Amino acid sequence: MSASLERRLPFLVATIAFLATGAIAYFCEIKPLPTAFSAGTMTFGIVVAGFAATQRNMLLGMRGSKVLEFAVKTGFHNDVLQYLMHCVYAGLFVSAVSVIGFFINGNGNPLLWWVWFAILVGSIVLVIALILRNEVLMVRIVKHFIGDKNTNS
Repeated sequence: MSASLERRLPFLVATIAFLATGAIAYFCEIKPLPTAFSAGTMTFGIVVAGFAATQRNMLLGMRGSKVLEFAVKTGFHNDVLQYLMHCVYAGLFVSAVSVIGFFINGNGNPLLWWVWFAILVGSIVLVIALILRNEVLMVRIVKHFIGDKNTNS
């Protein structure tokens, strides 16, 4: 997979999820969910943002380590930090969208609720795709670091 596609794939997948969810919610007339759903997704977003920020800070604190030196030498360090920040921002976005759901959930405007629901599902899919993208890059770094010749997976 090319680096350009690797960087854009999570956003493409999230866009498809947003459009598909919006269409399903509109045509199937999905009813508003309990407010516990908004609370759960808000917690999910905050936890993801917290873990990604912690992972980033741990990497930044590893100055002088062989792994970080190797990541800098191979050029992976910028991608790792950028990918982790994408996870932080996407997690915070999920939480913000979830908070909005407390105010519009079931307030008589089904179109507004369907749009909110599509944005929420799209952002959750984005978070998951960003986490997976970050993990693929971390595995690639570890494989390079330990000298595995099969580093394309």
